[in-house]
Amino acid sequence: MSKDQSYGLVIFLVALIVAVGYLAAFFAPWIGLDPRLQAYAIGIPVLLLVLLVLVISAWIGWTMLTTPPPAPLEPEPSTPGAAQGASEKPEDAATH
Repeated sequence: MSKDQSYGLVIFLVALIVAVGYLAAFFAPWIGLDPRLQAYAIGIPVLLLVLLVLVISAWIGWTMLTTPPPAPLEPEPSTPGAAQGASEKPEDAATH
């Protein structure tokens, strides 16, 4: 078994153990465990998700605050002949 595969096995086993523990805590009142575990099983993930949204929002705000504004676009210089020729119709240009 390679080093990457052993890391994968450890991650898989930890995730499986946490999932079984979470399910046991979530259904604690029905399987004879302390009913307060269910409140923690619901409250902790909700707390973590709210904190995740707030941290991402703060990061976006910080990035917008600290990023300098883009340089303004320079207007293209217009030549007098180009503006006049563009406004003429093709029929008018042929008669001049």
